[in-house]
Order: sequence, then C-alpha cells, then structure tokens
Amino acid sequence: MSLSKVLDLEKAFRRAQQDKRDDVWPDVVGYRDYRRELEAKLESLEAKIANPSSYQASLPLGIDLPKRGFTLRPGIMPLVDDRILYQAIADLFAPHFQAEPCVYSNRLSSNPNSARMFVPGVQLWLAFQDQVAALCEEYPYVVETDVTAYFDHISHDLLLHRIDDLFRDHIDRSILREAKQVLQRLWRRWSRDRYRFGIPQVNDASSFFGNLYLDELDKWMIRHGYVFLRYVDDMRVFAEDEPSARKDLADLIVELRNINLYVASAKTAIKESEKVLEELGEGRRRIDPIEAELDSKTAEGIERAASLLEQFFTELIDDANQFNDRHFRYCVNRFKRIRASGLGGEIHARVIDEVLGRLTSMPHSTDVFVDYLSMFPENETVQESVLEFLEGPYNIYPWQEMLLLELLIRSNISPAFADRVMIAARTAADRSNHPACRAKALILWGKNGDYADRREIRSLYYDEPRVAVRRAIVVAIQEMHRGERDNFYRNTVSSSEPVRMVAEYVRSLKDPTYHYYNPPSGFELIEFYEDSDDLDDLGSEDFLY
Repeated sequence: MSLSKVLDLEKAFRRAQQDKRDDVWPDVVGYRDYRRELEAKLESLEAKIANPSSYQASLPLGIDLPKRGFTLRPGIMPLVDDRILYQAIADLFAPHFQAEPCVYSNRLSSNPNSARMFVPGVQLWLAFQDQVAALCEEYPYVVETDVTAYFDHISHDLLLHRIDDLFRDHIDRSILREAKQVLQRLWRRWSRDRYRFGIPQVNDASSFFGNLYLDELDKWMIRHGYVFLRYVDDMRVFAEDEPSARKDLADLIVELRNINLYVASAKTAIKESEKVLEELGEGRRRIDPIEAELDSKTAEGIERAASLLEQFFTELIDDANQFNDRHFRYCVNRFKRIRASGLGGEIHARVIDEVLGRLTSMPHSTDVFVDYLSMFPENETVQESVLEFLEGPYNIYPWQEMLLLELLIRSNISPAFADRVMIAARTAADRSNHPACRAKALILWGKNGDYADRREIRSLYYDEPRVAVRRAIVVAIQEMHRGERDNFYRNTVSSSEPVRMVAEYVRSLKDPTYHYYNPPSGFELIEFYEDSDDLDDLGSEDFLY
C-alpha cells in the first residue's frame, strides 16, 4: 500500500474549499474551476504523489498582513494541489491524535467526513474562557502569555520527529515515511527552500500540525503538576501565590525554548485572578445575553438580541477610554447577520460610519469590515469613503488594499463615482503594485469598464509574469464580444494549466460573475451554505475577547 492510495483527496478538497474563508490571498474564483474538473484533477494529483520523494511543490502566494500595533506578519497561500495534499495528510493522521484535555483549540469534529475539520473555533474559545474563569476561582494568580510568531518558528525537523512519535504505532511505516517526505517537501518549498522553520498560519491543516508540535509541551506541563490551559499559542498557568507564578513562567519559557519557541514579552503578565475575572466578566456580561437570545432561534429573541447589540455597540464607541477592538469586531460581525435578518434599522448608518472611520486605525480588521460593508452594495457613503482611503496616504498595506478593491467589486458603483473608480482601478493595476492588488484592480476595471477597457486589459496579459494575475485578466474580460473573448481564451490556454481552467470555467457561466460574496443567512434561518463567504457564525475568537 502506498500513500497515494490511502489519502482521501476528495474529502481534502471539500475541506480546503470550506477553509477558503480564511485565505490571505483568495483564489479569483474560489476553486470553482478546479471543482468543475475535480475527478480529473484529483486523478492527476494522485499520479503526482505515486513517488512522494520526487513530488514537486509549488511556490506559494505571499502577502503581508497588518497586525495590531501596525506590525506585519507573513501570509502564505499554498496553491491548490499542495493545499489538498497537505489537508489529506492531516486527515490521515487526525483519527489517531487526541490533544490533552487542557487544550481547547482545534478540537476535531466528531464527524470525520464533515467538510469542517474542527469544532467551530468560537465554541472552543468560549469553553476556554469558561475554564479560565473556573480556575481563577480556585487560584489567586494567573500567568498569561503567548508565543512570538508561533507558526513562523515551528521547526520542520522537530515536527517530523513529533509525527514519528505520535503515529508510528498507528500508521504503516512505509506510508508514514512517504507522508513525511511529502510534508518536508511542502514545508521547505513554502519557506522558499531557505529555511527549515515555519508553516502557513491560516489553514486547518497547519492548525492541526501546530497542535501536534505543542503536544509534548502540553504533556510536560501536565505531568509536572502545572495547572495549565492552552488555546493555540495563548497559554494560562494558575498558581497559589506570586512567587510560584513567577517560577511557573520561568519554567514554561525554558521548556518553550527547547522547541524553538519564545514568549511574547509584551503579552506576558502575572495577574491577580480577581483582575482577570473582572476583565473576562465585562465582555461576557454584555455578550452572553446577546448570544442567549440568538440561540433561542425565535423572532422575538433575535429582535431582543438586536436591541442589546445596539446598546453594547453604542456604549463601546461613546466612551473612548473603554473602547475594545475585539468587542468592536464582535459587534460588527453580529451586525452583519442582524442586517441579513432584516433588523437593525437606523443603527446600521452609525455602524457603517464607525467602521469606515477605523480603516486607518484598525487595518488588521479590514476583512471583518469588508464583509459587513459588503451588505450595502448601493451605499454611496461606503463607496466614497473607500475611494478616499485608496487615494490617501494611509493606503499602505497591500492586503488591506486588496480587500477594499474587492469591496468595490462587490458594490454597484454609483455614476457619481464611476470615473474615480476607474482611476483607482488603473492605478492599482500598475505593474509596480502587489500582484494581489493588481488582480483585484483588473477585475474592478473590467467589471465597470467598456469594450475598449477590456481590450486594454487583454493587452496586458502577454507581459504579465504572474499566473494569479493572468487568471484575473481572464475573469476581467469575460464581457468582451463572445467570439473575440473565446478566441483569446483558445490562444492563451496553452500558456498554463491554471489559466486554461479558469478560462473554461468562465466560458461555462450563464451570467457575468466578478465576485463570489454571498451574504450570510439571517439568524432566523440558522443554516450554513457551503458556497457562502460568511465567516461561520462568529468566524473567529478574535471577535470576542
């Protein structure tokens, strides 16, 4: 038996599609072209891994993401074949791994065939917070810390050793060896063959492997008697007194060093439990009643939740000293679903103004902001403010620019701003800009331009070196005269397989399609649509505390 015969590539593709909501550089058609040819593509991928030691991984797409404090973290986006293979290997290992009870992140779904690999993150985050609160009642002191650039510092060699330790008694030795060969080739390529450290941060497979990497630390902390909790790299240690808390922190720092990880000094503190309970209580005091009303799944409960959310939001923004950006993100995300439920009324005008006003101060939250603002495709205030930002001095981060261009693609541009939109699109499409921004700008240009614009966009294809941008050009010119367009497609498909796939997909569309944002279902529906870009209920623990 070989690795290629035991991997469930189709399930891995479904999970990769589900996981795409977190992509740092979204695929231009959300893998729909790949799905259209799924059987043939998976057969080809299976053939490629028949000899794992010679598997050729692709260079990933990369874009830096702004963080709090205006620092940056690298965002890595593996190409689709590599991503499927990565997920399939994680799925192969997953049934044989159970994290320690002190770990609340990335718990595996009870249904192994689910499109979701994990229990929803918010559910686990709330359970983590509940356990923190419970232990604060027992212990007077708490150590709070997390890891600096956690995923970036994961050692490939140590992680491969960890995989050996955990799975050699559960998985055939030859299959395990082949899986490790593929993983090593993927990780090395994703670090551009320069380092033996770091795995992509924002996908489910990496979250699973991250839990494997820290499993030895979890076991060490438990077996040496520490009262320890972990959510991803967010850690808590509970102690009877301050000297014990200091010693526990020192021991944790040393043990982390042994696996090449280091605590973030700015996020490390020893606190009295009463203070921690106070901090936890303020957020939970306001959020829990909202969630309880939403969980009622009744029209009356949802209306009460909308009223409570409005009160919370108003108090949050009216007192600058009490402003909490995580609570703000939570409110914005919840207002998105409130809007989909037909509720909120006049409060949305104020939410829109507050969100637009924080594009400068909270660039790290642009993904949350854009998903909310996308609920208002006709709103001229949104369009004008986004254009002003793109034209202004704070348009610094390509990731943020990419998302704001996507927001304009999702919008029905007012004639009052048509000329400015075209100027913004042409400016961002310049070769000196990040290719993620160029790709979005070309689509914005093609959607809102005329036949002359689309011919000009087509002329850019031949000098464009990036496949991702070439794929965007194919999408941008989809409303050309059909014969002219299809002739161009036929003459370009031989240039690369990814371009051929997207061209064939575009030709199959009944109506022009430039984006794939589907508004979330309203709360009264309580359904998840696989094709939706909704962020899975709350979407992320970052929306909470």
